[in-house]
Amino acid sequence: MKWNMNSFQTRKVSAQATSARFFGVHNNLVLIGFMGSGKSSVGRRLATKQRKSFVDTDAEIVADAGMSIQKIFSQEGEPSFRIRETKVLQRLVDYEGIVLATGGGIILREENRNLLHRIGPVIWLYAKPDILFERAMRSRKRPLLLVENPRERFESLLAEREALYRKSADVHVDSSYLDHEETAAKILEKLNLEI
Repeated sequence: MKWNMNSFQTRKVSAQATSARFFGVHNNLVLIGFMGSGKSSVGRRLATKQRKSFVDTDAEIVADAGMSIQKIFSQEGEPSFRIRETKVLQRLVDYEGIVLATGGGIILREENRNLLHRIGPVIWLYAKPDILFERAMRSRKRPLLLVENPRERFESLLAEREALYRKSADVHVDSSYLDHEETAAKILEKLNLEI
């Protein structure tokens, strides 16, 4: 079931606490990474293991817009989608007890990168490019890959974003050869949290 912040009942934290960079009172986890890295699947497992609510920025945007991501891209363009991402993050800085899975391009805007750290520790899920591409192509719903040469587009996007993922993350986890359960366990291990 999709989690829409407009209707979900959760506890807000005080405005004073919104500058907390690591766990603090927020008690959140934030997942970033390229398409196919497993953010949503791993995020759901982390939320279950940690008894937190799972939130997906893409699902929030779809709920707010009342249309699919593909339609947002085709009717409004990518810049509009990126603004919608920022608005979702701005709402999330006052919430606690969530595992947040983000869209692959959320780190492109500096404002977003700053907001991610205000929400909680940022975990970069990465994998070998061939594995990411194979996973990404399983879905026909990725608007940035609906082009004549998806592999070329994929490699260009990955090259553009990789350094930003690395720079933005507090923790790096290679999901190349781990299933979602193993990846979630690895994240908790790196953060010294109970599995």
